[in-house]
Amino acid sequence: MRGSRLTRRMLLRVAGGIIAATVMELRSSQARGGVIRRTSWFVEGPFPTAGQILTPVYPLPFSFRSVEVSWQASVPRGALLQLSVRLRSDGESWSDWIPLAADPHTPPARDDGWTYAPPILASGRAVQLGIVCEPGIGGAGPRVEAIRVTAVEVSSSDMQWFASSDLIDGWIVPRAGWGADESLRFDENGKEIWPPRYAPIQKVIVHHTVTRNDPPDPAATIRAIYAYHAVTLGWGDIGYNFVVDWQGRVYEGRYGGPNVVGAHTAGYNTGTLGIAVLGDFTATDPPRVVLDALARLVRTRAGQLDPGGIGPFRDLVDVPNIGGHRDYNITECPGDQLYAQLPLLRGMLKGTGPIVFPSKPRRLEPRAQLVSVTFTPASELYAGTLVRVDAVVRNVGPIELPTQGPPPGFIYEEGQTFDSVGFPKEEGAFRVGVDFEGNTGVPNPFRWGLPAPLPPGQEATVTGFIRLRSVRSWRLTASLVREYVRYEQQGVFPKDLTTLPPPTAPVPPSSDPNMIYFEVTQHNVPRVFYDYWRANGGLERFGYPLTEPFVEVSATDGQQYLVQYFERARFEHHPELAGTPFEVLLGLLGVERTRGRENEPAFQPVERPADPQIDYFVETRHTLRPPFQAYWWSRGGPAVFGYPISEPFEEVSKTDGQRYLVQYFERNRMEYHPELAGTRFEILLGHLGREALIDRGWLPGA
Repeated sequence: MRGSRLTRRMLLRVAGGIIAATVMELRSSQARGGVIRRTSWFVEGPFPTAGQILTPVYPLPFSFRSVEVSWQASVPRGALLQLSVRLRSDGESWSDWIPLAADPHTPPARDDGWTYAPPILASGRAVQLGIVCEPGIGGAGPRVEAIRVTAVEVSSSDMQWFASSDLIDGWIVPRAGWGADESLRFDENGKEIWPPRYAPIQKVIVHHTVTRNDPPDPAATIRAIYAYHAVTLGWGDIGYNFVVDWQGRVYEGRYGGPNVVGAHTAGYNTGTLGIAVLGDFTATDPPRVVLDALARLVRTRAGQLDPGGIGPFRDLVDVPNIGGHRDYNITECPGDQLYAQLPLLRGMLKGTGPIVFPSKPRRLEPRAQLVSVTFTPASELYAGTLVRVDAVVRNVGPIELPTQGPPPGFIYEEGQTFDSVGFPKEEGAFRVGVDFEGNTGVPNPFRWGLPAPLPPGQEATVTGFIRLRSVRSWRLTASLVREYVRYEQQGVFPKDLTTLPPPTAPVPPSSDPNMIYFEVTQHNVPRVFYDYWRANGGLERFGYPLTEPFVEVSATDGQQYLVQYFERARFEHHPELAGTPFEVLLGLLGVERTRGRENEPAFQPVERPADPQIDYFVETRHTLRPPFQAYWWSRGGPAVFGYPISEPFEEVSKTDGQRYLVQYFERNRMEYHPELAGTRFEILLGHLGREALIDRGWLPGA
């Protein structure tokens, strides 16, 4: 885990003014990775808005490996703000001034209002900062609020790191080999900050780290990059998938294994393999062993790609399958000399001479619009039931719209967000979002992706669901989001809805002659439901009614039905099937109640058993066997219960808190009661209707 310690606070005199500076020290250690020590100077303004400013010298009692600088500032149009840093070791002269610019790779995990420069990966024991401010149009100059300077020491307590590590595939240095402190991947509560996510590799992107060429300790340099990405930017890991040093050694980067998504090229991380070469290749040629290592790595980690291929990717056209960072973002990376070697790298992999493309990648702007958004029901619903959202999206741009999850049909619970349910933003992806008036959390917390990438000129309907549990008035609005880029539309198609208290409270008998009153639970049942109840098992099979009849959106097919909840079932009225035996159907409560449990052992599909006495259903790939087999066949089979969706297993009932042997079917759950063996109650149907209402908060639990 991470720990921080405030060491001291000081006043710095800058350009005739007094500026408060707080020095923070953070140490993180791991048995294998050694120690990462970060010492930061937090310099508060206000700073002068014009002229040249030189900060005091920041000395350190230890030699640092890298320096990180970030700042908070507003720069008016036409104004100039240039920050530079210089370094000094003991008894040596100052280095040249190194100009700083915003990091073009990927933004911090959270937008905190700070601008981050890439780390200066060089050694020293003292740092000094220079600031140049020039007024712009109208004479207004830059306003610098605060500057943060961080020196990072990444010493290792295990100098045998390279010899003692087990190499991946026999040649790639694993994270343990370069001393990765795995504790940096977790927050103070032990939660992984950046869980791995995976996507097939479509492009390879080569970078340089703009660090010392041929460093004597490449592992320490990688640890410094790791500290910047994991801690300073808040990602919780290094962003590059792999790193290559001057000797052609390849190091594992981002945690997670093959096809894990990294963070190395803003807007284009998903589906790309980011490889960084240690060094600065602005004016220096890369060694041949570096190209050999790159070729070997691409061949083994992206061997399905055509090295001489070129094609569209996201909002770009004419993108080489093997390219450089500058092909995607405005940057000089990977340096002129390394970039000039990429045609040779392609040819090495293709078995030809250098492969040069006549055109550079060009950006086409994807555009889309929301044509319509419909919220169902129209005005009122019971708290705990579903709101259906239908949004029609049209691609009005020149290229296909990329998208991401969750897929259409996904159900959000009130209080959830796309992050909390496991669908964080993927750069450039289009999603439909829904927000509500008074939301103080994540904007548009409910987001759904398109059914598939949307070609130019076509439309697609995105359907999603939200379960609103609070009894209140709501104003919902829709947005079309291009993640990490912009809102195409925001806060449109407003809809006012009211969520009502649940229809579970006892009521008096209805005056409607087509209503049958149940005195036990004090609820009215429509004649069409009552006739079905009597004809198909009555109290033993369905139990008593727990609600009044009401209209709700089905979680199964998204349609609105008149429904009524009984202890063991939900009745649905299908007027489109009037006059047939299917006018009243039982809701798929078994399916709905087990949504999200598909990975539990009992719900995993099984192979057909050899025992011919055991029934096997290819529709769901589950079996039916004693003690539930005879009951299922004798009391209605698939028409009443649906097919089995689990194997028999034990679980605790939410109704009475007891443990039973159970098996789930599409519409029911069967429970085995050995204490009633030999009676007709040995097998009972679980109270799925009651449990559904307990989960909604409509009824108390066991």
